[in-house]
Order: sequence, then structure tokens, then C-alpha cells
Amino acid sequence: LGSTVKLKGDSKTKEFQVVGTVEADPLSGKISDESPIGQALIGKKVGESVEITTPADTTTYKIAQIS
Repeated sequence: LGSTVKLKGDSKTKEFQVVGTVEADPLSGKISDESPIGQALIGKKVGESVEITTPADTTTYKIAQIS
């Protein structure tokens, strides 16, 4: 928790901070560790791929950085 994760996709780059449920603010890039995106990121390492599913689409990203 508290880590910032940079994801790189084919045409998109996203950055999320994984936080607890109380601190979550998706519009500010702070996602809950209990959310589908947060759960997909937990336990992953730099260089691994992660599939993120949102109501709009499903995209595969590569974890570029964790800080």
C-alpha cells in the first residue's frame, strides 16, 4: 500500500497510487487495494504484465515502475 505504479500499454501510459479504501480517489489516480485494478496490481513486479478490465475495455499493460 502507498506504492505508485506506472503502467505502459500499446498507446497508453497510466499511473496509479494503491491506497486503502478510505483514501481512494480514482479521479486523482488513487485506487483502493480492494478495487479490481488494485487487486490486479498487488504482488506484481516491474516487467510483469497485468490485464486491467474497466467498463470501457480490457487492456494489457506492462509494469514499468513501482515507487
